[in-house]
Amino acid sequence: MSASALNTWVAVALALIVLVASVRQLRRPAARRGRQIAVIALQVLAAALLYACLLPPTQRVPMRGLVVIGADAGSAGARPTGGTHVVLPEADDVAGAARVPDLATALRLHPSSRVTLVGAGLAARDRDTVLPADTRWQAAPAPTGWVSLQPPADTSPGARFELQARAHGVAAARAELLDPAGAVVDRAALPADGRVQLSGVARAEGRSVFQLRLLDAQGHVADTVPVPQQTLAAAPLRLLVRAGAPGAELKYLRRWATDAGIQVQVQADAGAGVSLGDGSVALDAATLARSDVLLLDERSLAALGAPQLAAVRAALRDGLGVLVRSTGAPSASTRQRLGELGLPVRGDATSQSATLPGDGDATMRQARRGPVAAGTLPTRDGEEADRESHTAALPVLESLALQAPGSHALLQDHQGKAIGGWLAVGKGRIGMLPITDSWRWVLAGREDRHGEVWSTVMATLARAQAGSASLWSPQTLAWAGERQPLCGVQAPLRSLTREGVAVPLRVDPATGDARCAGWWPRQPGWQRLQHGDRTQWRYVFDPDQARALHRQAVMDATAHRLATTEPAPVQASQRVPGPRWPWWLAFVACTSLLWWLERRPAPSA
Repeated sequence: MSASALNTWVAVALALIVLVASVRQLRRPAARRGRQIAVIALQVLAAALLYACLLPPTQRVPMRGLVVIGADAGSAGARPTGGTHVVLPEADDVAGAARVPDLATALRLHPSSRVTLVGAGLAARDRDTVLPADTRWQAAPAPTGWVSLQPPADTSPGARFELQARAHGVAAARAELLDPAGAVVDRAALPADGRVQLSGVARAEGRSVFQLRLLDAQGHVADTVPVPQQTLAAAPLRLLVRAGAPGAELKYLRRWATDAGIQVQVQADAGAGVSLGDGSVALDAATLARSDVLLLDERSLAALGAPQLAAVRAALRDGLGVLVRSTGAPSASTRQRLGELGLPVRGDATSQSATLPGDGDATMRQARRGPVAAGTLPTRDGEEADRESHTAALPVLESLALQAPGSHALLQDHQGKAIGGWLAVGKGRIGMLPITDSWRWVLAGREDRHGEVWSTVMATLARAQAGSASLWSPQTLAWAGERQPLCGVQAPLRSLTREGVAVPLRVDPATGDARCAGWWPRQPGWQRLQHGDRTQWRYVFDPDQARALHRQAVMDATAHRLATTEPAPVQASQRVPGPRWPWWLAFVACTSLLWWLERRPAPSA
């Protein structure tokens, strides 16, 4: 019931009471008419005073400031003095501050034109609350540990995956990536900015959880966060290879492609009209449409006729991936062809060394490599020989000094410098790889790293698979107990609990073409979503298992909320109910006089 409606009902009730009492008074014998009029007048006055007691007249008073105390407020410095202090549920008790269930309730109970937030920011439930124009944030210091994490994307079995993270507050720190069995698969020292990129190798199809560990200068564990990784079975890649001449690079590339289950078709020109491989590779529209990646070298690219080049250009814009690998310095015609395809190349093509990132000690190399190869002799000597063949250091490779301005890095060396590059052209991608002798890794017994490099290159450039689009979220990480928007919903969407209970998720019409539905995961870990006839898995992080990461996410979201949301204007004063005690005193005096008159004996006739 609104305030105006309540006021009306109270007034009507008091008026009816006074009316009934006045009628009863008038029906009594009229000894003295003046006394009856006085009693009725006092009854009316008493009703009016009672109304003022129950609903006192409002008065305009200046608003007081509101201090909202949140999590970790003790480390945010001295609290502001004055104003009303309230405590949110995640904060510790503070003397003299009232506890409120949420920020909206605090603003409703204590309207204010100035709000000061103290602590580590606003929880998810409070970020949609409309704040006054003068809202300040006295932030707690950044947490110590992992404060940013970009988990690896879904990958296919045997492919290399990468994650990025950032740490804060730990000097001379090191990062380690542990597989689900607890073995270290990658490690790196953290630079001054705390950013690190680690990698691993996906194994069998399924879902797993790695661990990202932060070590301080003494080797003690400062923080650990889970790293979800999902391996999905992918359709076999279809690879077309045209080479100007056979060679060791082509030989071992084809061996890797065959072992990886790639459907590969190779044609290498041997001169005098003779070609080796799988017969003639036709570069027409139909063949290119059935392929995912076209691999050329600089000589085969220069030898393409005008119809073939036009077919490759059209297929590239339609989604085909094109890779040009180097066997030597490109000619002027090759550079021109690359420019026509959308990848301008610069550089003098001089030979230089390329040292790719290493893979740590022997134990870490064995963890990355996984189980012993199926072709290894099942004897102690066979297993020992297999391990020794994978302990050799990675040979330094030869790379040509070629760059593609404005391109994305295809690979990176041990210092993070780009090796090769790729650009998007229409729906497809074209890349250049200036490494000439990756086959040397195979001869050194490191076919595992040889396969990782080529798997990364192919995955970067290959045609996008149909139906690979999945639900996306404006947030990078999902947290248990917090609302998670899922966008791109094009079919009925349900969340399935671990007990198999299906909870339908509705699309919010206000999200428009983004078609976002709200998902509120209650439990951490891998959670299953049913999107139409497809099952998708999302990992939900536990705030208690990644405290620093969650705390930084809350602080970042709060800063974004205060910076981008238009605050609500609030007046500097407000109307509040006035004091009741003067009206109560007047009501008591009036009713006492009324009681005395009604109890006073009537004068005799």
